Amino acid sequence: MININKLEKGGLSGKPLENKSNITINKFYKNLKNKIKIIGVGGVDSGKSAYEKILNGASLIQLYTGMVYQGPNISNKINEELIVILKKEGFENISEAIGVKN
Repeated sequence: MININKLEKGGLSGKPLENKSNITINKFYKNLKNKIKIIGVGGVDSGKSAYEKILNGASLIQLYTGMVYQGPNISNKINEELIVILKKEGFENISEAIGVKN
C-alpha cells in the first residue's frame, strides 16, 4: 500500500508526524535524562497536542504547520488550553509535567 503523503511535494510535517514525534521525544527523554532541552515538533495544533509532547519529555514546543493553518493566534489558544489541562491534571506549573509519560 502506498502512503499518499509520500506523493506530496516538499517535506512531510504536521499531524502525519505527531505520533512518531511523540515516541521519538519520549525515547530521547529517557536516554538523555535532562542533559539537554528537547523541542517538541510535529502536529502541534492545540493545547492537547502540546501537552502530549510535554508529557513525553519536551521542554519547549515549536509551531509551524499549525501556525500556517490557524495563524499566529494559535499560540494564545495553545497557552490558554494548556493552563486548563495542567490545572485539571493537578500540575501547578508546566515543568512538573515534563517527561511524566516515561
